[in-house]
Amino acid sequence: MEYQPKKIPWLLVLGFILIFGVALGYGYYFSQNNYVDEQLDTLDREIAEAKNQLENLGLSETVSAKRAMTALETINQNEILWSDILSIIVKVVPNDPTAKQKFVTFTSFSGSEGGRLTFNGHTIPSTNIRKQLEDIADTIDAFNELPEFSDAFVPSISKSVNEQEETVLSIIFNSNYIPQKQPAASIDGEGVPRT
Repeated sequence: MEYQPKKIPWLLVLGFILIFGVALGYGYYFSQNNYVDEQLDTLDREIAEAKNQLENLGLSETVSAKRAMTALETINQNEILWSDILSIIVKVVPNDPTAKQKFVTFTSFSGSEGGRLTFNGHTIPSTNIRKQLEDIADTIDAFNELPEFSDAFVPSISKSVNEQEETVLSIIFNSNYIPQKQPAASIDGEGVPRT
């Protein structure tokens, strides 16, 4: 008798392959399911973090907007209208009765925070320098007498001569502007608040 190897039934082989395939499929499905769960958890955390950042951003924008409004209100309260200052200057600078013009003509104006003002100007052309210096002193006194101005002074005077060989003194004039409360409107319209 000859030795014949036992044949493994094909149904048994097919069964093992089928069981092995199901085990592999379940393992793959389970690992993918865990991966998807981890990804969902990560996305949930990122969404929660983004919501927190969005809320914080909204709060910081609100705070920034409120700060900007407060700063704007402060600026509006401290606003100085140049028209008010210029109308006072026109009235306060003394006139020369013989020349029928102001002792000093201001040609440019600048202001800074706190009401500090700087004007550039010049005197009436003349051959009498002493009179021109007195005119400048009178202008300083006129400014210092008003409650709207304080600490008026001239830090710089320069001398030039025009074509008629008259002296013109150019000055830099500094002063502090102190806004006054506007009086109630009168019948003639003076003291009417400007907007």
